[in-house]
Amino acid sequence: MKIVSIFSKRQEYNLEQIIAGCQQQQEHCQRLLFNRCAPKLLTTCRRYENHHLDARDIMHDTFITVFEKIHQYDPEKGSIDTWMNRIAINTALKNLRKKPMYWEDIDLVPDVPDEPENDNNALQDLSEEQIMAVIEELPPGYRTVFNLFVIDGFSHQEIADQLGISTQTSKSQLFKAKAMLRSKFTPEKKMANVI
Repeated sequence: MKIVSIFSKRQEYNLEQIIAGCQQQQEHCQRLLFNRCAPKLLTTCRRYENHHLDARDIMHDTFITVFEKIHQYDPEKGSIDTWMNRIAINTALKNLRKKPMYWEDIDLVPDVPDEPENDNNALQDLSEEQIMAVIEELPPGYRTVFNLFVIDGFSHQEIADQLGISTQTSKSQLFKAKAMLRSKFTPEKKMANVI
């Protein structure tokens, strides 16, 4: 007679089961969702907050919101990753609003389209580590607008609404961020047209 331990087979959960378990506040499903999504969300949080511990705090607050509002998640409106990433961005912005931030307007900023296509295509040539390293060097205002516009696909009007600034200020911050990033790249890295 063969004795089978209850621990010999590990139950595998698909994403739908994990989400359903989280909606029922099952701790093991919350842990599974955390383990699955934490690295990606931490990357998002680090784009907005340079200090590792502060980024982890933002991620922690993100998961608290996710677990409190998971019953509001609608898979027909988008993936769980997109939904959680949006919560992480909103949590990071809420955190940034608590800090004093210097916004610099430039009077003669060329018109910047609201479509970040060229910027996203250029960033595809960089590794995640390279992107993080150069973005982390930007001043907070530049970094925030650059992240929102180039990486997260917000329009200047959406950025202005989120940060309580004018669209011109958003464009100014983006213009200065791109100029600063361009100055960091050398031709041999083929980065002249990255940003």
